[in-house]
Amino acid sequence: MPEHLHPSLYQASTTATTRILGWDAVSSSIGIAQTVYPATRPNTVLLARPEYYPEVLAAARLMHHPYAAALLYTATEGLEEAVSRELIRLSPRGQVLTAQVIVIGAVHARTLHDLADLGFSIWHLMGHDLWDTVERIADLEVGAESGNALLVSVDPLAGGTVAGGYAAHTGTPILFASEQGLYPSTVRWLKKHPRTRMFVAAPETYLPARISSDIRAHGSKVEAWIGGHDAFDMSVRFAKFRHKSRFGWGRRERSAAPVTLVPIEQWAIGVAASALSVRGKSMPLLLTEREGMEPSVEDFLRGLRARLEGEGAQAHGFIVGGLEVVSYAVQMRMHRALTEGELDLDF
Repeated sequence: MPEHLHPSLYQASTTATTRILGWDAVSSSIGIAQTVYPATRPNTVLLARPEYYPEVLAAARLMHHPYAAALLYTATEGLEEAVSRELIRLSPRGQVLTAQVIVIGAVHARTLHDLADLGFSIWHLMGHDLWDTVERIADLEVGAESGNALLVSVDPLAGGTVAGGYAAHTGTPILFASEQGLYPSTVRWLKKHPRTRMFVAAPETYLPARISSDIRAHGSKVEAWIGGHDAFDMSVRFAKFRHKSRFGWGRRERSAAPVTLVPIEQWAIGVAASALSVRGKSMPLLLTEREGMEPSVEDFLRGLRARLEGEGAQAHGFIVGGLEVVSYAVQMRMHRALTEGELDLDF
């Protein structure tokens, strides 16, 4: 039976899960902005098209100080009415910066005209191609200078989306590689930033093993490769990872801090959810399919519950996207994993 049923039959949230509604990238990004900025104003708003994975994921670091940005998407030739309303509601301050809205990459000219008509100051952050834009974003001064960088696969199904949450939380640059090796933009960036401590976040099947030696050849070092047998497993390992340099979430520790569950198929929604990692409660992102939760993710959530038993606290999770994006069955699995198991439903 399809899940397009009366809303009263499927509640958006439970005592252990909060669902941020949205049926696509545009509507979900608005829902996230309204959740993260219900009564305060961001410094700026990132506006991007939900089509260009490297640009959008790289821009997640601009959610960190000093940009302190919200992220909205536009998918038509001009601004959708709902996006225009949300921009007006957010009314970004534009303090310190030269613009209230940072437009990422290529957009239709009408979009820029619509922004100007609304009275917003604009910075169009765009290079001569997609990869030049990625490199320019990585070059911006964001957060404290740490000497770290993240390397992910250019394939969204490799799970690099979860790196967006950590980049938003810390300002860490995100760089890209493929099964053929480092992208030229990554090589250029490494030449400008020698002695970078690189953290690879990708299953080993998506990137060649020689990546480590290639990075050494450019004067930097792979500090750790956070891999796994698939993207879901990698998202769990990333949430658990903590380096001696204090890089990483370290969610293996006893903590009531929540996590966020995002769809792997709709990566743009996951990147927008990175705002919950910086403006929320430092939440790592975990990946799920629409209809099913991988055992590695479910076991990790169950482990969070186990560490809180007897302490008077309950773990909590956010789910981003409506039932069209993440099913009710997945939400019930998350709820059951995070609670005492009071539900006895066969999902």
